[in-house]
Parts: sequence; structure tokens; C-alpha cells
Amino acid sequence: MTSGTGPAGGRRRPDHPPVMGGVPPADPDFTGREAILEQIHEALQRSEGARYLIGGGSGVGKSLVASQYAHRYADHYDLIWWVPAATDTDVNGSYLRLAEQIGLTVSHDHIARTVQGVRRALARDPAIGSWLLVFDGATDLETLSADHMPRGGGRILITGQDRRRPPRGVPGRLFDGRIVPRLDTAESLSLLRRLCPERLEPIGTGERLAEHLEHLPLALTQVGAFLRESPLGTEEFLDRFQERFTDKVTRMGTDDEHTAPLAAAWEIQAEELLAGDATSRAVVELVRLCAFLAPLPLSRSFFSRSRDPQAPPDQAGLFGDGAHLDRVLEFMGRRRLASVRPGTFHLHELFQEVIRDSMPLVEKVRYRDLARRLLARNDPGDPTDPANRHGYLLMHAHVKASQAWSARDPRVRALVLDVIDFLTESGEYPKAIGVADQAVNAWGDDPVRLLHARLQRNMIRRVHSEYATALAEAREIHSGEAARGGPDSDEALEALRAVAIALSGLARFDEAERLFRQILDHRRARSPGDEHTLEAAQNYAQVLLEQGRFSQALEVSERNLRERAALLGRDSVSTLRTDLHLGLTLVFLGRWEEARDRLEDCMARFAAQAASETPHALQGLLVLAAVYRGLGDTGAALEHSTRALALYRRRYPPTVRQTLYGRVVHMVTLARAGRGDEAASEARLLLPPTDERFPADHPFPAWARVGAGIALRSQGAFAAAAELDRAALERLRSLYGAGSFNTLAAALNLATDLYGLERHEEARALDALTEADCRAILGEEHPILLTARRNHLVSRQALGEDVKEEWTELFRVLVSRFGPAHPSVASMTSYTRQDCDVPPVVAV
Repeated sequence: MTSGTGPAGGRRRPDHPPVMGGVPPADPDFTGREAILEQIHEALQRSEGARYLIGGGSGVGKSLVASQYAHRYADHYDLIWWVPAATDTDVNGSYLRLAEQIGLTVSHDHIARTVQGVRRALARDPAIGSWLLVFDGATDLETLSADHMPRGGGRILITGQDRRRPPRGVPGRLFDGRIVPRLDTAESLSLLRRLCPERLEPIGTGERLAEHLEHLPLALTQVGAFLRESPLGTEEFLDRFQERFTDKVTRMGTDDEHTAPLAAAWEIQAEELLAGDATSRAVVELVRLCAFLAPLPLSRSFFSRSRDPQAPPDQAGLFGDGAHLDRVLEFMGRRRLASVRPGTFHLHELFQEVIRDSMPLVEKVRYRDLARRLLARNDPGDPTDPANRHGYLLMHAHVKASQAWSARDPRVRALVLDVIDFLTESGEYPKAIGVADQAVNAWGDDPVRLLHARLQRNMIRRVHSEYATALAEAREIHSGEAARGGPDSDEALEALRAVAIALSGLARFDEAERLFRQILDHRRARSPGDEHTLEAAQNYAQVLLEQGRFSQALEVSERNLRERAALLGRDSVSTLRTDLHLGLTLVFLGRWEEARDRLEDCMARFAAQAASETPHALQGLLVLAAVYRGLGDTGAALEHSTRALALYRRRYPPTVRQTLYGRVVHMVTLARAGRGDEAASEARLLLPPTDERFPADHPFPAWARVGAGIALRSQGAFAAAAELDRAALERLRSLYGAGSFNTLAAALNLATDLYGLERHEEARALDALTEADCRAILGEEHPILLTARRNHLVSRQALGEDVKEEWTELFRVLVSRFGPAHPSVASMTSYTRQDCDVPPVVAV
């Protein structure tokens, strides 16, 4: 695509009007700013990929300038798309609509994937033509640039407060920009003449009015629209204004003085509105209510479908009476108190701040409570349903703005818990713990909901590897719940479950297994078909897996799958989690083809439920990558591990446990796919954060060393690989005992290191011991045993033994097991060893 410098040179279709997506209507009262508009255009047309930041304080008209630019220079672009950018919710919603416009496949349940598809298309697809994105109200330019802005291909205009350019996180992508000042006297007078030309007499009145309002466009616009319709004379308004303004400045701190003109003007308007008819009184009610919601476009249906039996008469008509609400919104638009568009309306953030500050404490409490009840009546209902994702993202913003966690209303608290659950399910852990912390601090009077919030926060601590803290907290919670309701109460058992999970995270598997068994026995005895019972079975199967008791884990998971499918349905996310666990268990039992088929079916079902980017599904992708490696399909393995790791990195920091798990799997996949240099480089970067994130006696650092050894060995670094494999073997033997399943990969690979160092006698001795261990615990056709047999034959042959007949027999077994095209079969034309490659057993 070529983005040109004018309608003749850059547009793909200059004979067609541009597509204008979400751009606010042109403001007929816009005035001045000519030099700024010209400067913006010159900077944007200087080069393809140009970015320009319009900075300045709140209320100075940054968004109006951006909107005016879009309309004035529309004929220079094929596509202009307006992107509200105060929150990632707004940006994502706008990108979904843009994806539809440019013909991409849209998934409202895979938002991140759709966003990245839009970025790629804008940067690469010439069919889109010359485009302009306008990011309005940006608050975090660095994140916005990294996560949403396309890299080249068009032009980008941003509005944000008081920042000339973002941090230098994107090389070569610094922003041009300028601060937008308040209007000068001539511009202020021009604006007032458009709004209230008959109210500016005698000469000098307009100048005084503009000066009193400090040339702030937002204040000038509201006051001009007010004076146009009010019986109050301009001189009387100025007298009242000066009195109110002086009083406010006297009581305000220095940081708040910028709001004084708008605050004084609103106070005068509110007095007149409250003395008026039902519509004007309802305007004040709606404005005050919306002041305690997030500064986002608000849906008309948010109010019209929500009757509130507790609302006083002036508020009642706002809820459930669409005709009355329409009259109120028309009035607000006419008076410039809100930007009203079809289906939505939006209050300026500075105006919201002024409204809140204008109310006495008792009124703030009343309106904030009303806002919270409104939110509770609009709760989407099911935090785990991907169809509710957008609704809950909006709810999160409003919950924060209204401080909903401080409410005592049980319906509002239920909404807060739903938001925490949604954020947790979506992997938005920092946001979830932020809300959970507030709820925990506020809900001492509500033990049931307090427990829910504390357990969610405890889970998030575990996600962030704070297992020692999580264990101490979980034990405290359990002690309190056992004392309050008895040790067998549902609440005490849920808290005990948190204790067991934390113990497992600290590699104290035997203790965890006893607690999980205890919980499962209690649950099954009391309510065998309950979801809590089935979740307890899932936990018990996981700890059996971690202990290497795979057959028992399989038995528990198979029963749990049947019971969950009967209770919840075959396609519920909870059932799919159990199915994934069963697939993972099959991997360790060596039943790789069955595991592949089951896991692929799981992933298809996750996709059908719009849940293919949930944390559980991402782990399924990584296990599939390992299975495909084992089955010799490195292309499919690399595709799965690359996608999973990209999604992990978008969701988590690079050194949390989940991402480290993904990095280990992907590193080994790179090595097996012939990209050993990349794998070896990752191995050197991976181990320090792994050691930092896991306790000294946890098995995962050992598994990471086994994977790093594979990566280094692919580059011929046998000595370095041997050091890693030896350390891994020692740690795993200390945790699980010599000869256990969890030690086999490290032992086999250490023998391969020794062989590569030409220490054939040591390699043969370790091979013999490991093959014997494999035969003791694995089936005859288990892939790990077959690898052990092969490697032992190679080390014996190197020491002069005749192993031809055994080699031929092993070849026959491998052909029967994997088929003639499998790499392990094709490579048997010579006596070569193989790495032992299995995914980490431990859950992270």
C-alpha cells in the first residue's frame, strides 16, 4: 500500500468518498486552531508511518482538533478510523469493528488475535489504501504503541494529556506532536458568537465572559449553550460566576484550580435546571449519576432496560422509560453537557470530575450507590462465558470508577466477584488482584463473599509464583473457616484445597496428595455429583501425575470425565479441562497417538466454545507440541509451540511460571526442528529466571535443564549439556527416588552427553541402569523404553559388541510402533543415539 501526500498521489480510490469509522460528527461551532491543523497535516504527510501526538490539559479541545482534522483532510485518505483509547476495552472494540470493515475474520472471543490481524493488514495490505487511525484519549502510550498501533503503512494521530511523546520503547517510532493551548481571545469570541451571538452585548461582554472562563473550550461551549436558552442575563451570569469562582478558588488546592471555571459555571446551570421541569431536573440526576461511572461512552440501553424500584421520582424515569430518557439526552446534547450519538452518550472526564467535586459528601454517597446498583442490574451473568467478555471488560472499568467493592448491597458485591472471576478466567491477573485486594479489605462483614475474594487472590498469588505467601495465607484462611463452620464445611474444604495447591507448587507433593485425597473423600461422601467434588477429583489426578502415578491418575481422570460430562455437558470448559488432563496422562503413559487425537479434539471443542486462548487451552497447545515432536511431526510441533508462546507472552510477563513453561517447550521444539542456534540462545536466557521463580527443591528447574541440555546438545555442546543433565538428574532423584519415571529423561540424556564426550564406558553403564529402570516401570512399546534400548545398543556397539541382531529387532519394533517414515526409524541406518524428549510432568 502507498499512503500518499494528497488526494492525487496517495489514495487508492480518489473518486470514492473515504470510509469514516466512528469519527465524531463535525462540530459546526469549531473555531480557530488553523495553525495546529496545518502543522498536524504537514507532519503526518511527511512520511508513511508518521505518528502525531496532540497533547494538552483536560478540556482544551484535543479531541475536537483531531475530529476537525479528520473531516477537513478526509480527501487525503481512503479510510479514517476513530479509536477511543482510554482503556484497552475501547481500543479492542474499535479494532473488532475495523476488522469487519476491512474484510477480516472477526472473533469477539479471540480479541487479541483479531487485533493482531488488523495490525498486520494495515501494515501490509495495499487494498486498504491510504489510512488514518485516530487514537483518542490515550493514557498509556507505550502500551498502546506496543499492543495496538500498526508498524507502518499509514498515519496515526493520538490525543493524550500533557505528553509530547511516549517512552522510547519502539525504536525509530518517536512521535511528532505539540501541546494544544487554550483558545486565544479571538478564538474564544468566535466560538461564543457561534453559540450565543445575541448574549454578547454590550461590546466587551464576550471578552469578559471568555476571560472569566479562562478560554477553556469545554467551559465556553457549555456556558454558550446555556446562555443561548437561559432567561438569565449575561451580566447577571458574570456577577454570579465571579462570586462562585472566587469562593471555589479560595477553597481549592493549587492542583484543582484548573477546574474552577467549569465548576462555577456548572453550579449556576444546576440551580436553574433543578428549578425547572421534570426533564431538566432529570438532566441533573443523570449527570450526577454518570459522574461515578467510567469516562466511557454509555449505552442508552444500560439505563432504559434497568428499572430501579428504590429510585426517587426525579430518577425513576431514567430507568425503564425510553421516551423520557430520550428527552433527557436530547436536552443534554443541546446544552453541550454530553456528546450524544445514536445509542450512546458520553460525558467529558473533566466534567465528571467537576460534578463529583460539586456534591456534598451525603450526595456523593447517594449517587455512587445509585451507580453501583445500576451496574449490578446490568451484570452480564456468567463470567466464564466468552460471549460476555466485552460486557465484563466494561464492568471492570465501571467497578473501579464507582469503587463498587465498598458497597454493602449483596447484588453489587456479587457483581464484583463476577468481575474478579472473569478477569481471573481471562488471565488478566494484575487487574483481578487489584479488585480482589479492595474487596478483601472492605468485606469484613460478609464472610462468604470475603472467602471467595480471598481464595481468588490466593490463586493469583500462586500464578505469580508467590507460593510461600500463598501457603501461609491459605492456612490462615482455612484455620478461620474451620473455626467458623467446622472442618468439613464447604468453606473450610475450599480453603484446604488452596493449602494443598500451594503445597504442590512448593513440590511438597506427598503432603498435597494427602490433603487432596482427604478433600475428595469428604466431597464424594457428601455430594458425589457436585461440581466441587469433580474439581477435587481433578486436583487429585494432577497430584498423582506429579508423583508419577500415571495409571492411577488415568483412572481418576476417566471417572471424572464421565461425571463432568454427565453434569455439565461434553463441551463445557470444566469438562474440557479434565479431558486435557486425561490427554496429558496418556502422554506420560506413552500412548502418544491416543493423546494426540484426544488433545486435538479438546482444542477443537475449546475453539467451538470460544475458549481457545484461555490458560487451559494454551497449556493444551504446548502438550500437543510435545506430542507432535514425539510423533516426528516437527512442523506441527513448531506451529503449536510458537502460537502458544506468543499468546502466553501477550498475557504474562516473560518470567512468570506459565511463560517459562511455554519457553521450555518451545526451546526443545526449536532444537528438534533444526533451529538449534535459536534453541541454544534461549537455553542460556531461560535458566536464571527459572531458578529465581521456583524454590530450590521444585522439579521444574530440573526439567528446564533437561530441555536446555537438548538445545545445547543440538549444537554439539556436550560438556555444557552434561553439566545441566547431571544437575537435573541429581535434583530429580532427590525428589522422586532413583529409577522413578521422572528421572528417566535426565538419565538417558546424560548418557548421551557422555557418549558425545567419547566417555563410552560411562555412557554404557548409565544406559544399562536406565534401561533396567525403564523395563521395571514402562510397557514394552513405551517410547521412552524404546529410546533407552536404542541408546544402550549404540553405546555397546561403540565398545565393540555385536548388536546387529538386536538392532534389527528394535528396527522392526519401531516400524511397527511409529511407521517407516518416523525420524527415529529413518535414522536407524546408522548407530546414532536419540534424545529423550517428554514435556515437564509438573503443573505450573
